[in-house]
Amino acid sequence: MNEKWLGLMFGLAFGYALYRAGFSRCNIVHRGLWLRDFTMLKVMLTAIAVGLVGSAVLDALMPGAIHFKVKSLHLWGIIAGAALFGLGMSLGGYCPGTALVGAASGIREGIATLFGALAGTLAFIFAYPLLKPVFFEAANFGKVTLPSLTGLPAVVLALGIGAVLIAIVGMLSRIERAHRSSSGA
Repeated sequence: MNEKWLGLMFGLAFGYALYRAGFSRCNIVHRGLWLRDFTMLKVMLTAIAVGLVGSAVLDALMPGAIHFKVKSLHLWGIIAGAALFGLGMSLGGYCPGTALVGAASGIREGIATLFGALAGTLAFIFAYPLLKPVFFEAANFGKVTLPSLTGLPAVVLALGIGAVLIAIVGMLSRIERAHRSSSGA
């Protein structure tokens, strides 16, 4: 089967799972940002852990089966992009995936967030020549990876980081349970 069709099928299945889990509404992100509900954070950390460990194990078992497209580390660009991403996520109440789920569900906030993301993308394209010297040429550290920095095998790092992320998910679940039991909910 063509890789693009396989990607589309997995993307649709993931979107459906997000929809069924209630991620089509912006309030789940807002509750997370207010530290009242860790559902979104737990889902994101679990997805990162599974993807990280799965890709590292696959690469270790079948070298060359996947290709990690490592991009250069542009420190100022990453900091500015993360700040803008966080601002957009807090204002819209969606991350990119959940904005698509919300928009596909016909929710106005999701559609507005999607148009905002597209407008921001278009603005970035036009502003890129001005932004390039500051955010992409200055503080360019090249293609840096944790294995290249530490000298440890990628699979060892992935298993360690994955275990830490899953431990954080467990801790967040315990915090939520303790909060529910103390509030009588």
